[in-house]
This record gives sequence, structure tokens and C-alpha cells, in this order.
Amino acid sequence: MKKERGITLISVIIYVIALLVVVGLISTLTGYFYKNVNVSTENSELTTQFTKFNSYFTSEVNEKNITVLDAKTSDETPKTSYIAFSNGVTYTFNEEYKAIYRNNIKICTNVDRCLFSYDFIENKYVVYVDLKIGNIERTGNNILTFTINN
Repeated sequence: MKKERGITLISVIIYVIALLVVVGLISTLTGYFYKNVNVSTENSELTTQFTKFNSYFTSEVNEKNITVLDAKTSDETPKTSYIAFSNGVTYTFNEEYKAIYRNNIKICTNVDRCLFSYDFIENKYVVYVDLKIGNIERTGNNILTFTINN
């Protein structure tokens, strides 16, 4: 008798099953990886919008001899809120467009809430910004507070 050399049907089935297990494991790990990358990208975009608003607004309130002229929030739906400074700059939030504008230029998008208010205490303007951008929420005890010294 001649020696049989080659692959039997049973060994082919075992190879196919092993290959399917390895491919399934790799695809599961890859799926988790890409899902986490998308979540990280979304959080990064929200942080970018918050940082952009904070840098614009901070540079505004740190100008010399600046005062607050007016700040109001509408009671209608969609809400609008604005704050006007003595240097001619006005920040406006429009709930319908989910955006914050510096004069007429959009500086932030995907903003859920931005309400401006201020107090005049002991020759200082204290500006409050109630802000929510995605999961970044600065309200209540964590409200953004800026002090303008004159």
C-alpha cells in the first residue's frame, strides 16, 4: 500500500473553524477600538468648542477700561441671550442654531445652553455665564464667573 499524503476532510474543517474563531476575535477587538476612537473624537470636539469660547470671552473681559453695557436673556422659545461690552463687542447665544456669536461671527457650535448675566459689586463687574456644551456643563456652583476690575 501506498502512504496517503495530504489533508483530510476533518483537518480542513478544524482549520476553517480555527480561522473563523481568530477572525471573529480580531473583528470584535477592532470594533471596540473604533467605537472608542469615535467617542474620543466627539469629546475632543466639545472640549475645543468650550476652550474657544473661554479664550475669546477671557480676552474680552481682560481688556483695559471695559464695562458691561447690558446682558439679557429672552423668555421666548427659542431662547436668546446676549451681553454687550463698552468696546462694541456683543456675545449672543441663539438656542435655535445652537451657536454663540461674537458680534455677527459664529465662534462656537453645538452649544446647548449659554445664559449671560452680571452684577455690579464694589466697583467691579462680575459676569456669569451659565454654559452647557455636550457633557461639559458649567452651571450652578460651577458657573463660569469673570470679574472685570475698573
